[in-house]
Amino acid sequence: MNKVLVTGGSGFLGGRIAKYLGEKGYEVYLASRNPNSTPNNLTNVKPVFFNWNDADQMQNLCSDKDVVIHAAGMSAEDCAKDPIAAFEFNCIGTMKLIEATRSNQRKKFIYLSTAHVYRSPLLGMVSEESIPKNNHPYATSHLAGEFGVNYANVKGDIEGYNLRLSNGFGSPISDSVNCWSLFVNDICRQVITKRQITIHSDEEQQRDFIPISNIEITIEKLIDQKNPMSENTFNLGSGKSLSLIDMAKKIQFRSNEMFRFLPEIITNPNKKTSSDKLFEYNVDRLKSFQLSAEVDIDKELDSLLLYCQNRFGGQSRRV
Repeated sequence: MNKVLVTGGSGFLGGRIAKYLGEKGYEVYLASRNPNSTPNNLTNVKPVFFNWNDADQMQNLCSDKDVVIHAAGMSAEDCAKDPIAAFEFNCIGTMKLIEATRSNQRKKFIYLSTAHVYRSPLLGMVSEESIPKNNHPYATSHLAGEFGVNYANVKGDIEGYNLRLSNGFGSPISDSVNCWSLFVNDICRQVITKRQITIHSDEEQQRDFIPISNIEITIEKLIDQKNPMSENTFNLGSGKSLSLIDMAKKIQFRSNEMFRFLPEIITNPNKKTSSDKLFEYNVDRLKSFQLSAEVDIDKELDSLLLYCQNRFGGQSRRV
């Protein structure tokens, strides 16, 4: 059985990945600076304390793990407020974790980066060959973290992989996880609490939305790879972009199917622009290495809407 360490225990992605891998039979250790904030009733998942400033503690925690999945990171908003802290955590913190992972056995290290390393806004066709041009601290600090993974990978210290995630969405593993600034998650909560959908950004803006379940599957496939792969950086998305209004309409339809009501969609005409908004997040490399799975947006949406109904249903029309 593979022993897997997942950082970001109190976060959205870390929690979902740990829960999924635990249910698949892996022995998972979910690391957080506050392990009391992580659920302690997940199958095969043990919450552990993680001190980013204690090299010995990090070394001890990583020493017997076969795989390290680095899902911890600062949000874009926090990175903008404190660019120095962004680099200290997303870059230097990643390097510290890589150093703690190093051993005589070349272990797998999976770093969750972001599609936003490429540009802002994300427009046109974007592949792994596209040159990163986004100067936002969120993007540049993640890109610096990737460089750390690449350097250690070339040296042979780790078997390192960078996953550049597009717009993930889905239900969290507990009510304590704050994931409601994500567009799809926010819209699904609006459906339940307001019985309407308000799009504050340009409704024609396109994004690549990917269910968290697909991210989980890709990570499992990476773990199960027996030999190092010839590429180590992958765009992880659905490969099919949707405009914000089209995603809102999809959620509207799922709401009608599940709850028998059709929430009104309200857009902001002041946010509309005449510029080209075409966006294609190319995932051919991911597919060529058989690391992808069929994307079922409706299934993840239904699960998220049901979660929102169970958690926020009593707040209808009052939020």
